[in-house]
Amino acid sequence: MKEDYKLAKKKADKAVRDAIREGRSPYLPVLDTIEEVKNAKTRKSLGLMELPISRIKGNKEAGRNSAFANNFMPLFEENTEFAQKWSALYDSYKVEGIRDAIKVYEYMNQYYVQEGNKRVSVSKFGGTEYILADVTRIIPPKDDSDEIVAYYEYMDFHRVTKNFLIVFSEPGMYKKLAELLGQDLENPWPSDLCSDLRSAFFRFSKVVGKELKIENEYTLSSAFLMYLCIFPLKTFDEDSDAQILKNIRLARYELMAEGGADDVEFLNEAPEEVKQSGFLGIFSKEKKYTQTSPLKVGFVYDVDPDSSRWVDSHEAGRLYVDAMTEDNVVTGAYFAHDIGSTADALEKAVADGNEIVFATLPDMSMDVLRAAVKHPEVKFLNCCMGQSNPSIRYYHGKIHEASFLMGIYAANTYLLDYGDEEGRRIGYLSREKSAMAMSNLNAFAVGVSLIDPDCKVVVRNADEGYNNSKWSDEGIKMFADIEYPSEASTMDRPGLYRLDGGKFVHIGTSYFNWGKYYLQIVKSVLNGTWNLGDVINRHMSTNYWFGLSTGVVDIRTPNIPYQTEKLLAFMRNAITSGGLDPFTGEIRAVGGKTVKDENKSAVSIKWINENIEGSYGG
Repeated sequence: MKEDYKLAKKKADKAVRDAIREGRSPYLPVLDTIEEVKNAKTRKSLGLMELPISRIKGNKEAGRNSAFANNFMPLFEENTEFAQKWSALYDSYKVEGIRDAIKVYEYMNQYYVQEGNKRVSVSKFGGTEYILADVTRIIPPKDDSDEIVAYYEYMDFHRVTKNFLIVFSEPGMYKKLAELLGQDLENPWPSDLCSDLRSAFFRFSKVVGKELKIENEYTLSSAFLMYLCIFPLKTFDEDSDAQILKNIRLARYELMAEGGADDVEFLNEAPEEVKQSGFLGIFSKEKKYTQTSPLKVGFVYDVDPDSSRWVDSHEAGRLYVDAMTEDNVVTGAYFAHDIGSTADALEKAVADGNEIVFATLPDMSMDVLRAAVKHPEVKFLNCCMGQSNPSIRYYHGKIHEASFLMGIYAANTYLLDYGDEEGRRIGYLSREKSAMAMSNLNAFAVGVSLIDPDCKVVVRNADEGYNNSKWSDEGIKMFADIEYPSEASTMDRPGLYRLDGGKFVHIGTSYFNWGKYYLQIVKSVLNGTWNLGDVINRHMSTNYWFGLSTGVVDIRTPNIPYQTEKLLAFMRNAITSGGLDPFTGEIRAVGGKTVKDENKSAVSIKWINENIEGSYGG
């Protein structure tokens, strides 16, 4: 009917006006004009698919592209042959729907029409959500960009599940989804699981779309993954739509977080106390803690301090809080291996009335997230870095700053002891593979190269059974064992070791002073600065990121020459004053490639400094 076409054209005209006003193209994007597509030679037929119309972004070719606005509504005047054909197709659609499949090309999770753009147009105008499509995939050349890596992971996911609805833009998210469901990206998933996943995504999309107004497919998929992290897939069989809505409202800040660097707020020091006095102080809503009503603080560990240098350092921090606070603060330790599991330990800490709960291992993050959403009245903190969950605050120490100083100390001591002999090498024992461990290794190596550009840092892995005698066998006279692995793997004394009289002697170490960290955070609750509005954004994830300037990390180097002490003091002061960062200035990775500034963040390092030899990873 002509009235239908008039209304459709009216929508097209509005889309054109809006696009011009906003500086966007009023027409549909054309796949063949994308430069990268011209270099993508590989094609793969995917067959017939029930495709969400919202995922159809444009046309394959430029021909007739001017017939549609960028919302697929028709632009030609009502008296044209095109308008008559569109109207006839719409009349047929209202009676029997769309019978024939359209032909589309998929590129990077977006779909472009080659045949059937009028069918897409009338279907979209009529409110149809899905359309039958014969799909051909255009596969881009492989490279190491996040976008391409994520897309290749999507292809693996689609191959094992046949699910094309869930789309992520960040690498690792499909692997995370697979791990949550006990699967991988190599072997086909059970058909029942694939069906349950698809059904759950449909239900979630329906409810979350109304509640949070999420339309972008990437944001929707990320929110779905976060929901599954908190509420397992099986709950979709048990929960009503009303309960799912309740869950979504409970976890809305988590679901709306995009998970990128922009969602993380790094605090380099605790907010300062706000002084309230006089008339305004009378109306302060901050809770007052006393001996009879103390602030309870729980610390959750996986194992006993006696079996882990990591846990031992955190337990020392808890005891420091006890020593430095009065009777209005009470701390308690909860050991997951004694109680049952991390989740059990967290629940017990909540049941015991702890208002602050520190979960001391990065591996506890998922259990902490579930507990934080379930118990919003409790302040949960997790010792992990670079995470973007607003319900939790994360904390870690800039131990790489101390590692940098240890590298300077090691190279300087080596030159003083052994001179400029040929083939200078300092060993480095790697105990785990993580972003934090990699930043420590690189910072140590950068410190070494600053003093002695020709000295190599030789990495060996602890799981290969490296010990002092093996270092000696390689002719290495000094090595660093300065990592604090979060798993219970060692209680060996951390530090820098030098060969002296046929045996290795401990000459210094970098260390965490978790007590100062914990005390600052506890005091922020006591003095009312925990929720400072101008510092803490409720919709973002807060990451405490304390370093040398706060005393949370430092080095201990007894009995050193005063010249070396002056050198280390100078470098420490440069860091604490903000004038120096271990990764500022020109840095070259293995192979001589200069590291770009945007890749120097200590929480996401993916490069190895050029003076490092050996295989990295514990």
